[in-house]
Amino acid sequence: MHGEVRPRIDLPLYCNPLFLFFLNWVAMLAALSIHVTYVTYPGMALPVELFALSAVSMLCGYLITTMLLRKKAVSQYPMRYVLNTSRLVRVNLLFCAVAIMIIAFNWAAEGAPPALGDPSSYLTYGRFRQLLFPLLTVITVNGFLDSSRIRRVIFALFGFLCLAIYITRGLMVVTLLEVFFVISLTSTMSKRKLYGLCTMGAAFTIAFATILGNIRTAHLVFLEFLQIREKYFGWPMASLWLTSYISIPLSNLCWILKTVQYHGPTLAFLYPLLPSFIAPMDPHIAIHNDLRIIDGASTYLSVYALDFSYLGAYAANILLGAACAWVMNRGLPKYFLVSALFLTCISFICFSDMFSPLSTIVQVTLLLIVQKKCIRWVPGVIQGARPA
Repeated sequence: MHGEVRPRIDLPLYCNPLFLFFLNWVAMLAALSIHVTYVTYPGMALPVELFALSAVSMLCGYLITTMLLRKKAVSQYPMRYVLNTSRLVRVNLLFCAVAIMIIAFNWAAEGAPPALGDPSSYLTYGRFRQLLFPLLTVITVNGFLDSSRIRRVIFALFGFLCLAIYITRGLMVVTLLEVFFVISLTSTMSKRKLYGLCTMGAAFTIAFATILGNIRTAHLVFLEFLQIREKYFGWPMASLWLTSYISIPLSNLCWILKTVQYHGPTLAFLYPLLPSFIAPMDPHIAIHNDLRIIDGASTYLSVYALDFSYLGAYAANILLGAACAWVMNRGLPKYFLVSALFLTCISFICFSDMFSPLSTIVQVTLLLIVQKKCIRWVPGVIQGARPA
């Protein structure tokens, strides 16, 4: 099967990590200003200062890394590749077999998965989740690379339904978004059609997440747990879910920086890289006793801010800027699967740090295996430009 990856000059705006970075921050600040909960951080000075610090440090990392990396002109034409579909199918079947073994082991050890058993156990049910969930996401992404519609449907449904029985709403949204980025990077559609697809996809994702959220969490429980202001009770649930889940993490981060006393650096930011059964206890777990910090999520900066205060936020953004430069100057087009994962991760910086967990490292490894075993680049380029 022959395919191609769009050149950087022909990418939709939402495939630019810088755009996604600033879009996240604008959305966070706008949502925070609504003060949808009773405990939302009251002022805007600290959030704006955090945005300024993050933007300046990220751009510094991006510009310096770009100067170091850019040694050749950016191609204006797509890069062609040949996908070995038979090998892709074998790899996907192997991944499916491993996933089925993990699901069967968990079923035998702990009973039926949350969707078929106790829905309230979705956060704690099962072992080997750091391997299982990346496998299911990669299986779904691989399915959309396949030229066969039947195999595409079978593999995508397998991955997605397995995520669904674990009630991993966030991971299902992440998987959908990653698939969308892969399609955007490899599609021959015009940018106008891709923007339309993006709009429809965003509406579907919000509706899907809201419906699943309503199934998982009762309406009154949601309002009480997130401490939603009474004047917003009449809002549509989709709007409340979206506004609260974008604003609360930034509010939590501001409360952390404002109220938590810094006692020196720790290495807790490395704990997500460890298998869950050997990871030490979080030294910052006491912050969750503060009733103003809701649901634990505190943007992509919280672990670094807790470990190193403002210096941690500064350093994390410099590294993020450097990673953005690598994606734009080296990752695309050759490592388009890994780049799609990076774009997915940066799309959720408003919620949490998705770059450093072990599950992300596992998925990067799996995607690199797929690209090495199943994709061969064709020398030369396709002449001619694609319509905008």
